[in-house]
Parts: sequence; C-alpha cells; structure tokens
Amino acid sequence: MDFKRKKILIADDSRTHLVYMAIILKRMGFTVIPAENGLEALKLVKLTEPDIVMLDIIMEGMDGSSLLHYIKGNEETSHIPVIMASHDGSDETRERCRNAGCSAFLLKPVRIDRLHEILEELVFSSWGAKRRHVRVSFCRKVQVTTGGMSQELYAETLSEGGMYVRKREPSPVGSEVEVALPLDAGGPIRLRGVVAYTKGLFGGVFEYPPGMAIQFKEVRDFEVASLRHYVEKVLAQDIFESQEEIVIEPLQSIQ
Repeated sequence: MDFKRKKILIADDSRTHLVYMAIILKRMGFTVIPAENGLEALKLVKLTEPDIVMLDIIMEGMDGSSLLHYIKGNEETSHIPVIMASHDGSDETRERCRNAGCSAFLLKPVRIDRLHEILEELVFSSWGAKRRHVRVSFCRKVQVTTGGMSQELYAETLSEGGMYVRKREPSPVGSEVEVALPLDAGGPIRLRGVVAYTKGLFGGVFEYPPGMAIQFKEVRDFEVASLRHYVEKVLAQDIFESQEEIVIEPLQSIQ
C-alpha cells in the first residue's frame, strides 16, 4: 500500500469553483495544487509533477483543451491522467476530450460520488484494490477495544467502510475490534470491525503515522446512514467559510 499523498493540480478560472473543488479534494486526503488559468497550470505541471491534472475546458488565455494537448503531446508529462470538467456535457465535447487523451470527464456542477468514482479508477486501482467509499480526515480520539482491552487512540481518516487509527504497536491483521465512534451529538455509535492492514513505525513513506486500518463489519443500516451523513457533512460543511484552507499564490510569484 502506497501511503504517499497524491497530488492533484486543478485549473479553473472560476475562483469560486476552484476553491470549492480544492477544499473537497483536500478533505478527501489529497495534496491540492490550484491554478487560476491555463498558463499558470502549464508552469505548475512542469514544476510540481502532479499525479493527476483536472482542467476546466473553457479558460481565458490558454484553455483546458489546449493544455490537454500539450500535456499528452509532451514526453515528460504524457503519463499524467487528465480529468476534463465542463458545464457542456454533450457527446461531441466528451468525444473531443477522449480523442485528445483525457482519462475522464466531469460534468459541472460536480457530483461528489462521480468525482470519487473517477479518482477510484485513476488512483486507488493502481494499489491493487479500489476504495468503495469516500474517505475524509477524522482527527479525533476514538475508543478501540481489542482482546478485552480498551484504548483511546487518535484517528486519521474515516469512511463508511472503515477508518485508520494511530497505534505505535498495531494489533495483528485479522484482529477483531470494537470502535466507539463519536460523530455528532447523542453519544458515540459502536461498530465492530477487523484490522485490515497495519503500518509500522519505520516502514514505507511517513505521510501516515504508524497504526492500523479497521474495516467495519456487520454494520446496520442506521449506522451506515449515520456514517454516510457524517462523511458528506465533513466534505461540504462551511465550504466557503473554509477558503483559508487553500492558499492560491498569484501567477507572478511562480517562476
């Protein structure tokens, strides 16, 4: 499992849409590189070597279609998957983007579930397994019980299907656990699960601390609904009040 945060360069000349998408992607766990026009994005593609590029088709100056042609026509960048986004979802527009080499097409306004499906194909499938559920940051304490012993551990991420918690000496893969999960007011929900994989102190890349991924088991319908509601709330809450999460440098500062 590759724990390195993936970098997504997103270019759009609508600052509102750019900030919205950048915050959503950041909350999904990606490193976001925003660009406010095609020329800025062109410079950043060369400088930052992103894992994925997401382009608005219509931008002043260098539009997304022109930048797509450049990325796919350049030997150093042709391997980077490109997602095109537009309010125009006609068959002609989609076909033109596919022929130019784009990996996926997003219709605006962007649906989070469709965004997740695309990222699942372009990023997670390369790890040998796809994520079934949208994952968000969840930096809170949770009570984890394993073998009759309870501990308060810090969580890192949460989805409908499971979570990742920090633990200096993770429990073995396959261990059964119970998690008391604080979501909203009304007390925690208690979920059963199993340790799906672990990460030790000195193995691999250090973007994630040592710990273990817990896959939830035998989750009841109302618990699934609670988890889904919480994840969607985290992704979308106070989205425009959270613009300080994303710092967009002016073009002239990029050399």
